[in-house]
Amino acid sequence: MNLVVESLVLLCKQSEERVHFGRRLSFFHGEMSTGKSTIAELIDYCLGGSLQKTPAIQSELVGVQLQALAGDTALLIERNPNTITSVEVSWEREGEVGRENLPLQSGEEPIIGNEIYNYSDFLLRSLDIPVLKVRKRKGDPESALQRLSFRDFYRFCYLDQPDLDSSFFLLDQPIRQEKSKDVLRYVLGFHSDRLNELQAELSEVRQKQRTMREAAKQIDEFLHRYGFASKATIEFEIDKLNDEEEKLDEEIENQGSDDLPAATVAEEDQYLINALSEAITSKAEAIADIKQRLKEQESLIAEFIAMKFKLARSSTASELLKGAAFHACPACGTEVSQKSDGAHCVLCKSDLAEAPGGFGSDNAVMERDLSDRIDDLKRSVQRLKRSHDRQSEELSALTTKRADAQRSVDFARRQVESEYIKRARRLESRRGAIRERRSLLVRIMGMPGEVEGKLKEADTLSTMISKLEREIQTEQGRFEAGRENVNALEKNFHALLRAIHFPEIKADDKVFLNQRSWFPYLHPKGNESLAWTFSDAGSGGKMVLFKICFALALHQTAAQRELPLPRLIVIDSPMKNITPDVNPEIFSHFYTELYRLLESDLKSWQCIMIDQTLFDPPSTLEAHIERLMTNDNPDRPPLIGYYRGH
Repeated sequence: MNLVVESLVLLCKQSEERVHFGRRLSFFHGEMSTGKSTIAELIDYCLGGSLQKTPAIQSELVGVQLQALAGDTALLIERNPNTITSVEVSWEREGEVGRENLPLQSGEEPIIGNEIYNYSDFLLRSLDIPVLKVRKRKGDPESALQRLSFRDFYRFCYLDQPDLDSSFFLLDQPIRQEKSKDVLRYVLGFHSDRLNELQAELSEVRQKQRTMREAAKQIDEFLHRYGFASKATIEFEIDKLNDEEEKLDEEIENQGSDDLPAATVAEEDQYLINALSEAITSKAEAIADIKQRLKEQESLIAEFIAMKFKLARSSTASELLKGAAFHACPACGTEVSQKSDGAHCVLCKSDLAEAPGGFGSDNAVMERDLSDRIDDLKRSVQRLKRSHDRQSEELSALTTKRADAQRSVDFARRQVESEYIKRARRLESRRGAIRERRSLLVRIMGMPGEVEGKLKEADTLSTMISKLEREIQTEQGRFEAGRENVNALEKNFHALLRAIHFPEIKADDKVFLNQRSWFPYLHPKGNESLAWTFSDAGSGGKMVLFKICFALALHQTAAQRELPLPRLIVIDSPMKNITPDVNPEIFSHFYTELYRLLESDLKSWQCIMIDQTLFDPPSTLEAHIERLMTNDNPDRPPLIGYYRGH
């Protein structure tokens, strides 16, 4: 547990200031604003604390180095104001050297070995103090574990001036007090690794049990919320869905086989369309027949007109050629007389007995007959045309009427088809919902059984929890050595208060260390009802002495009973709020008792003392130094020799 500060080096802008420490006692005294307290603050800074930015430090300090010995490890610790998250550490022990930039906060992975995650772990392990994990809230057995740091131990080694009369090792501050209590428990023997292991295991088992019960509760609430409290309920619901799906399948199948248009379109509309179609067909055939007759009659009229022309030309030719004797054929020039037999015509070879005897008065009759026929045909043609026009109008009306009927039918069909599609979609949607819900029910069918399983498993853990709680109680019952350490601390504290002549402390007064709050109480003449402690001391000076005496008693007890506490004590301004000239007795008795302890119980301790006035240590105290610090004496310079303020 040796922690020895050997030297401190301030790297300033204009100089390099070195501070050496005695192995047993280093006494820094002198004028105000010479840097006495800064020495202790920079040691604290090198051991992981925050930098106190006094004007001199803020304007002049570039870096700081601390040479120290932690256990058997020689350390060179380097920090600079620009780096606030890590510390540069070089070390040497048993022939092994190393250098590492160690973070102040622990990360997820170890930096050195398997258990050093940060600078605090490194210092603790160098001091042979294990890295402890304690509960964050002691009253809550299920509270998470947290690591005790070197800073938690150093709080009982470094008594800084600002907190001397304002805080009792943070034991009076909510939340932060827990770590101070844990350090006292560990130092005084109320802590064991086995107990920590049991508490960690108990916490883990309780967390597992709580997780199981919470999971079972959430599953059970979910099942009850949707009405599935049991497996039978889920099976009944699945059967209902199966029945409904079967009916839907049948309905969908029947819907697909229906003759949708015939069954849905109005029959009268369909009959009208059929009748109109037949009428249109009949009307179109009639029109076609009329057209054919028109064509034939118009062609006959043209033929009769042509015949009339021929007849007129024949009559004219007969008149001109009547009585002419033909010697040759007027068509081909062949003589005809030689070939005439007297009984036939020399030109056309017709039987003369039956010939009409030329173109006589019958031509006029024939022409009139042709004209009559042509007139009859023209009247017939006009009748046919009127009939054609009438038939065409009627066909157009029928076509329009059928188109209107068809549109009506088409509209009705679309309406029916739309309803059909909607219904089909509704049926399919419902069938899909049924299948999805059935799939869900199949998946959750095993959940009621899972709830029961988790509850049973959680109940099984209760047996293990009870066993661990009994083992923890047994382990805590072994703290007899701790109770003896507390008795020793109470006696040492009372003796120290008496030795320095603390006001109103009598020999028959009792000191009681409350093992819940870890505050020391004074019982005047053993009267518990008159108990008082740090906050009741009355004056600032008494509070300072009360706190310092408790710290010295703790270190004395640690030395007597070989308790795990770093063997270093730094006290800044023990005479704060106390004027040595006014209270010379207290001033003298305090330092006399301190030096007595350093020569007896605390003979393996290092003490760094800072005060305005030196109280000379005895010559018998080995390895001690003193340094007077002034602002004006070049032989007794301040901490930063050239600095005289702004």
